[in-house]
Order: sequence, then structure tokens, then C-alpha cells
Amino acid sequence: MNPPPARGRAPSRFVRGRGRGGRGYRPYFYFRRNGRVIPARGTRQPNQEQSQAPGAPSEDPPANRQPRGWNRPASKRGRDAHMDCSFLRPENYAAPEDGLQVQSIAVDNPRAYSGWRLYFLRENYEEGNELARRVMAVEAHFQRNPQKYDYVGTKNRGFFPMSAIDILNDAQLKEVWPGLAEDIREHPLRTLSTLSLAMHTVVVNHLLDLNDTTFIKVSTPEQYIPPATRLRKIYVRPEGFVTVESMEGISHSRVDTLFAVRGTVSSVGEPSYSLTWQAFRCSRCQMEMAMRQRGTFQPRPYQCKRSECVARDEFLPLRNSPYTRLSIRQIIRLEESSLAQVHDFESCLPGEMDVELRHDLVDSVRVGQEVVVTGVLKLQELGEDASTGGAPNQMQAYLKAVSIRDAASVKREFSDRDLEAFAMINADENSFKLLVQSIAPEVYGHELPKAACLLSLLGGRGAEAEAINVLLVGDPGIGKTKILQSCAQITERGAHVSGKRGAQSAQHLGVTFAGRNKRVLQAGALVAASGGGHCTLDDVDKLSSKQAILLQCLQSGHVNLPLPGAFASFPAQPSVIGCANPQRGQYDEGRYLLQNINITPTLLREFHLVYVLLDKPSERDMSLSAHVRALHAGAKKREKIAARYASKPKMSDSMAEATFRVQAAAGTEDDTMKSDVDNDSIMQQDYDLDKRLELLPEEGDLDLLPPILIKKFLAYARQEVSPLLNEDAGNDILRFFHELQSSSAQDEGDSTQMEAGQLLGLIHLSQARARLDLSHVVSRQHVRDVIALLTESITQTSLKADSGGTSGARGGGGGKSAQLRNFVQLMQKRSAALGRRIFEYDELKEIGSRAGILTGINQVVEMANLGGYLLMKGANMYEVVPD
Repeated sequence: MNPPPARGRAPSRFVRGRGRGGRGYRPYFYFRRNGRVIPARGTRQPNQEQSQAPGAPSEDPPANRQPRGWNRPASKRGRDAHMDCSFLRPENYAAPEDGLQVQSIAVDNPRAYSGWRLYFLRENYEEGNELARRVMAVEAHFQRNPQKYDYVGTKNRGFFPMSAIDILNDAQLKEVWPGLAEDIREHPLRTLSTLSLAMHTVVVNHLLDLNDTTFIKVSTPEQYIPPATRLRKIYVRPEGFVTVESMEGISHSRVDTLFAVRGTVSSVGEPSYSLTWQAFRCSRCQMEMAMRQRGTFQPRPYQCKRSECVARDEFLPLRNSPYTRLSIRQIIRLEESSLAQVHDFESCLPGEMDVELRHDLVDSVRVGQEVVVTGVLKLQELGEDASTGGAPNQMQAYLKAVSIRDAASVKREFSDRDLEAFAMINADENSFKLLVQSIAPEVYGHELPKAACLLSLLGGRGAEAEAINVLLVGDPGIGKTKILQSCAQITERGAHVSGKRGAQSAQHLGVTFAGRNKRVLQAGALVAASGGGHCTLDDVDKLSSKQAILLQCLQSGHVNLPLPGAFASFPAQPSVIGCANPQRGQYDEGRYLLQNINITPTLLREFHLVYVLLDKPSERDMSLSAHVRALHAGAKKREKIAARYASKPKMSDSMAEATFRVQAAAGTEDDTMKSDVDNDSIMQQDYDLDKRLELLPEEGDLDLLPPILIKKFLAYARQEVSPLLNEDAGNDILRFFHELQSSSAQDEGDSTQMEAGQLLGLIHLSQARARLDLSHVVSRQHVRDVIALLTESITQTSLKADSGGTSGARGGGGGKSAQLRNFVQLMQKRSAALGRRIFEYDELKEIGSRAGILTGINQVVEMANLGGYLLMKGANMYEVVPD
């Protein structure tokens, strides 16, 4: 049998023994905390046993004496009787960092405020002081506006929203509390507690005045109704008290103040639950008290809080008390979405901040959601440095959220200087050309692909998101990556994924689990750019392992995540701007589009505009060399638009309104005057949009716009302008759609490609073009530009892929007539290149394979012979008939 512990000493829970070497003193029992040796038992002090004579009485100073009851026999401690340690008694020992916090409170609420101790732990109620007057004034404000505050709903939910406009405009409240706005910004915790206490008192009085059986019910034999409980703590959710700021403005002076930040939820952690406060009742005097709980050990009171009571045990825990609080905590990470900064997602990433959610705010957001978080700015230690004796070596700012709002309901604010710059841009003679040339000025030419990317960036936002997907295909080094990086810089909200990193980048498309225990839900690029954002994908063809996720996102607008025994679906409706390189290193014009790039036909059909960028020798090479030379010499710079403020505004030829300040009625009249388009067919051959957007040699000193100004302009246009189609523009779109359907029906297998989705894409492109001019009405001029863009896309892909001539059928292979047309074109080109017209059957078969005819070459040769394109001269010998 084991001997009982001597003198009530605890088992080997702490380190036991003296310091090595005999020099440094260590108590008999001690434990370490933050590198410090903290005694847990014993009354000996350093070098005391040598200086004190044996048997001499102890003369410890009062500061070193143990409190009363320290060595009292623990006869009624139950199974923990032998664990007599100050570490287990919060009243006798407090850690250094927790010394200023309240460890226990006595529930001594005043008669006027039954929930005083829920909000003020240290401060006692004094009638007539400043705090009491403020609480009464806020309480009177709530009672005067019952239509703005739902008392019963506040009692059920445990929180209530409070708008700054409602409470700051109260004249009677201003007389008592004139500095309410400043106090809630500089001292948010105390001010919010004051507001919550006032609402708590109003709700309690309202429930008492109702005297309705709805709130006071009695259990019956048929139905059990739990007894009514006291009202728990109420939290206030302030809205509009502070403006949204950038994370760069965080400094030490902003700690413990109210701070608001706007961003996208990039990761969501797992909620954690802990008992923070436990209420007890004294069995002798019925005094209620509460103790703070920490860690796995739950301390209990060992003496009553009432000075007249001498009770030392038998304290009853109260689980149903409002002072027994089960705290729910969750950590999310917010990725800032600010208009004041430009990020290319390659060398510069947006700022991130951890946000702590409590109580009802837990699980109120999802990954990929753009929110505006208002909270109290705090600091936390990242780690400790052993060389400095356990001192913190780095601090990180985080936010304790007090309210969360959806960013779709919060408009962005623009300064007067920004509005003046927008007016100057809109008053330019050709604002469309100015914006197109300002996108990736390092890339010379390719105005139509840049214009398509610009219209995609002008799609709708929020619930009215209008996805416009663009794909750029071409030779390496043509400038596709530069265009994508420029789009990533000026997009209001976006994400960038580069396929050059292979499988590592492919994992960042969908929703994944991260963290040490794989319990942190992390948003991918498609989810982060959802809700009107843009996702730029570099080298889409190299993301072959994740093209199924991309296709599912573009088709259904959701990203699925299979879990063990469950299935999760996340909304993802981004606009995708991607680029792809040919498989053989250089684009082969004699092959289909799908044979040049590694993309499935179903995924290719989801892109509204597809452009092929080729590096062909032309007369523009001299202009290109001059452009590059001037760019590196410093002749062309991105000068600020502010330098043009002194110039006189001119009327625009490409916009529907003179300025964005014109009213809708006047804008409609100006739109009718400026959209002077002929009543002929909308497919006009003399309209060349590429020439209108081309940078002429005499315009070499064109003042390009900086990326940050383009970003603000696009954000303003998307937020303030929601254009509608007029009758003429709708008829033009419908006429063009019918023309595409008729031309598509002439080829076999292509009659079902032009569907309602293509018509919807035409409408979205037209609205984006009108939004670029800050016009509330889509004119025929806007439709004309969109048709020119779409016609060029169809022409490029049909000539390179020789499909049915539709954006939906590009690269699909077509029917026999399409194969015959492609075969005849390649055969005639081959004949002209070789200078002969006689070909053998094997040579024709090779030409057919280059044209994408993998099977049925005999039928194609026979159709060419019957059609008069080939003349049979002998056995396996054919003559090409010149065109």
C-alpha cells in the first residue's frame, strides 16, 4: 500500500527540488510561466536558511506573508484535498498578464438596473453621476423611438443593430451626451456597454409592462414549458459610426479604438467553445457571485463575497444564470479590397488581417464573401524570443468585431478630386480609346483584345453580377500575361492564378482545407472573386487537372466540396479573363483552335469572346519598334490626370451623355443626338473599331491614365451606373442575333450553338459598353462597338478553327461542309506555296490531317472532286483547281 502524502504535499505535478549548483534559489515546489520561476508552495526566501538561526521565529514582512487560510487543512475538498496550491486559487494567485483583469464579482445590481454587473464589472452604480445620466438619456432615446428598435426581437436574438444616423441626430440626447460620436470611436468598449445597458433596461421594463401569457406560461401535463429565465446580456451592433479605412493606416495610437475595414473573407476557422464565467450561490446567505474560468480546471469560490458571511464552502453552481456564460469564438482572415492600392498578385499582395468573432457573429460570414467589419483594434503576440528572457518579439494587429455588414449594401466613397477626374475622363473626345490604350501600355497594338478585357472589368457587381468571360490565345511572348496583370491591377475585386506553377496553382482554384489540423476553410481564386469580381487565369491550358472545377463554376455558378458524410456547395460567379499558349510553342493556322490549345470544347464554349493574338510581320513593326524605344527612353510616361484639369472639357463622340452629372432625361436626348447610326444592317463593312482604337503616330504623346485612377473609375461606373436598353438598341441586338443564327444554321451540326446564353452575353456586353461612358441608356453606338468586337472574335476563331462561324462552335470541328471548306483552303494555300497543282493521295491525306480531318478523308476528297475543287488525273493523282 502506498504511503499517504506527507504534510499534504501534492504529487509530482510541478518541478521538485532546488537549483543545480547550489547558487540559484528555487522553492521546494515551483512551476515555469513565460520563462519565470513562480513559487507554488513554501515560505522560505532566498538565502534565508543560512541567515536565520534554528528555531528563531519568522519575521517575514507583510508583503511576503501568506494569506489567511494558506496552510489550513483541506478537510472538505473532496478528492482534491491534497492539491493545496496557489496556482489553483485565482483569489490568491494571478498571472502577471492577468493581474489587471477581474477574477470574480459579486452580483450586487442596483434596483434601477438589474443587469448592471453584466456590463460593468469593476465600477459601482452611483446615482446622479455622469455614467448614470448617460444611461438614462440613451434609455429615453430608445423609448422615444419604439418603431426603430424591436424590443421582443432584441430579447430573442441577444443583439440589436444601431444606426449612427438615428442616434446622433437626437437633439435631447446631444444635450446630455454631446461627445457620443467621439466616445464610440475613441472608447468603444465602455460606450457600447453603456448603450447595451440602456437597451437591457428598456427590454426588461417592456416585458414587465406587457403582462401577457405569451411570456409567462405554466407547464401542463400535456406540455412542459421551462420556467422563465432572467434576461441575458445584450450586444449592440453599431453601423456607420466610422468610415472604412485602409490597413496601412494602423498605428499604435489606433489600438483600443473603433476601426472599420473592407475586404473579402479568405479563410474561416473552426468555432471554439469555452466556459468563461460561472455563477455560484452561497447556501448560507443566498449571495450570487461569478468567477472567471480559464483552462481545463474550473476554480470554485472558497469564501463568500459578502463581508458579513463566513461561509467557506457549499457554493451551488447556477447553470441557468445570465452570469454563467458559454463563449463562442471564431477566427477569420480578411483580405483587404481597397481602391487606394494597386496589387498585381505576383510581386505585391493585398493586406490581410485576422478578425475575432464572438457570440452571434460566429458563422455569420462565408468564404469568398465581401464584408465591411467594424471592431476594436487589438494587438497580440506572435511569439517569444528566448534570448530576451521571454519578452515578446513581435506584435500583430487583429480586430475584435462588433458588427459585420455585407459589402453589397455599403457604397464606396469617392473624394471631390476623384469625381473631377472622372468628369475629365468622360469629357474626352474618345474616352474608349483612352482607357483601352491605358491598359498594358507596354503591349503595342491588340486594341480589340484590350477592349474586350475592359468591358469584362465593367460587368455588374453584387447580386446583379454579369459575368463576361474572355480568352486570349496566341504565341508566347506576344503580351498576354502583361494584359492579364494589368487587368488584375485595376479590378475592383479579384484573384490571380498562374498556371506556370503547375499543380500548386491548380489547388488554389476551389475551396480547400488548410492549417495545422486541416480545419481552416480557405477560399480559392474562383470563390474569392465571386459576386462581381474577376479571376485572371494565366496559362489556362496548364490547369488541366482543375479544368473540371472551372467548368463547373462557369456553368452552374457553384463550387462543390465533398466531405466525409456531407456535401458542401459554395456560390462562385466570377468573370474569368484567361490566356492560353499553343501546345507546339507556336500557333498553327492550319489546325483547329482546339488542336492548338489544351482546353476541352465544353470549357471553350463558356467564353463569350475569344481572340487569337499572332506575331505576324506587318507594316506596324516600325511603329512597334518606335513605341518600345520611346517607352524605354522615358518619352511615354503615365502622367497623372490632374495635369489635365486646366484643359477645357470637350464633348465626347463615343459616349451617350456629356458628363455623368446629367440627368436621365437629358441623357436620353443627348443619346439620340449622338448615336447617329444608319438604319441599314447593323453588320456594316465600313466600321473598323480597331482603327478607331489604334494609337496613331501623331498621338504619341497621349496622356495615359495611371492604374489607380482606372481602378477608381471602373469602381465608380459599376456602382453608380445601371444602363437599360432602349428600343433601337434592342432591335439591333436581336437583328444581329438572328443573322448569327441564320449563318450558323447553314453548316451541319452548328444550328444549336447560338442559344439564349449568347443573346444574354450580347446584352451584358452592351451594358458594359454603356457603363464605360457613364450612360444610363444603351445606345445604338454602344451596340455597334460590341458587334464589332464580337464579329472580330468570330472571324478570328472561324478562320483559325474553321468552325461554323459562331462563338459557341469555335474549335468544334463542324460538319462535312465545314471540313470541306477548310480542306480546300489549305489545299489551295499548299499549291500556291509549292508552285504546283498535282498532288498524290498521300499528300492530300496529310493536308486533311492538318485541317483536323482525322476520319473520313476519302469522303472529303470525293466531295472535293464532285464539287470541282479537284480533278482526278490518274490513280491516286489529283489536280488542284485554282480559285
